[in-house]
Amino acid sequence: MAAYSPTMSSNQHYHELNSASPPARRKWLADFSECLFSFVIQLLPTQEELAVKEDVRKLLERLIRTIEPESRLLSFGSTANGYGLRNSDMDLCCLIDSEERLAASDLVTMLGDLLERETKFHVKPLPHARIPIVKLSLDPSPGLPLGIACDIGFENRLALENTRLLMCYAMIDPTRVRTMVLFLKVWSKRRKINSPYKGTLSSYGYVLLVIYFLVHVKNPPVLPNLQQMPPLRPIPKEETYLGGFNTWFFDDIELLRQRWHSENTETVAELLIDFFRYFSRDFPYGVGVASIRAGLLKKDSKGWQNDLSASRYNDARERNRFCIEDPFETDYNVARCVTKDGLYTIRGEFMRASRVLAARPERAILALADLCDERKDEDPCRRASLYSFSSSAPTNTVFGGKSINAFQRNTDYSLSFDQTP
Repeated sequence: MAAYSPTMSSNQHYHELNSASPPARRKWLADFSECLFSFVIQLLPTQEELAVKEDVRKLLERLIRTIEPESRLLSFGSTANGYGLRNSDMDLCCLIDSEERLAASDLVTMLGDLLERETKFHVKPLPHARIPIVKLSLDPSPGLPLGIACDIGFENRLALENTRLLMCYAMIDPTRVRTMVLFLKVWSKRRKINSPYKGTLSSYGYVLLVIYFLVHVKNPPVLPNLQQMPPLRPIPKEETYLGGFNTWFFDDIELLRQRWHSENTETVAELLIDFFRYFSRDFPYGVGVASIRAGLLKKDSKGWQNDLSASRYNDARERNRFCIEDPFETDYNVARCVTKDGLYTIRGEFMRASRVLAARPERAILALADLCDERKDEDPCRRASLYSFSSSAPTNTVFGGKSINAFQRNTDYSLSFDQTP
């Protein structure tokens, strides 16, 4: 599949501008970076929350094993990939290491009955859904003051590999990568552009945009392309393919740190400014596909081009207004739910963020407050306080006093992956 390279002229111009920037600009960028670090550190799950969630996982695993003795329950998604916010939901996947196993729909029904009898969870089994799952919720407790919500699925091994891939990218450069992703997750929620059900983009989509930008747009790149790095030894195809999809990526991060390092020295503030500029101005939404695997692809090379002659009800046209390729399921457009109005709003928010950062208010914290001003449908310009985040953030957010080293100390990538196949 042919890939073509995005123009680097704007990035080169930005790099030259920054290298010759006056001391005041450099100080503002440093202050804004520190504001971003201090902000996202306080959005991370506490050790107490992580411990309670791990206890919940172990409890559920023990119960599931009374039905399927050779089963394992693993965390995936934001719970385990390094991009989780405080009080975020849990996503769990049950793997059954046995040739003889119950059908997923039967497991969902049996597990739902068991959990209703043996636990205090509020249980909603969905055995006849396209992907059968059990939805759980738990009332607030000292370790989880806002309670907990949890989905349990079965045999979703691609999701586990996807989680490992995103986790590895986070581990390579946690200070810059995790800061950008966590900030954008909160920003997109505050600006109301993170809901596929309302025609905008999922949090997962924004994670992929950040990695795509850091791998393929920045020059020199901030991250290597893990899916294109060759293995250290020949690997049989059956070990790298899952359900017909190639899941190979270089996952020895310790070795990677010895053999590869980024020559990109831009701060997280500079990267965020350039991210907003690129996706407001330079990304070719009409013809392009963002792929962390292969770079910038063309829609017609994947059969995802818009049918401009179609009626307003043509689903394919709506699905392909914004295209982000899934890293493994390469025929799956992660942004398929983005509608015409949704894309208009997303691009508008990228443009607004670029204007806010270009204005560079005297205090960097004011730029952060303006970026995360909650968008109200009835009054988009209404000022909202940074001190009223929803359940994904603490309510007493303050800034300052936390260093980059403190952010790195809050990094924990060990969740549930000691048993991942």
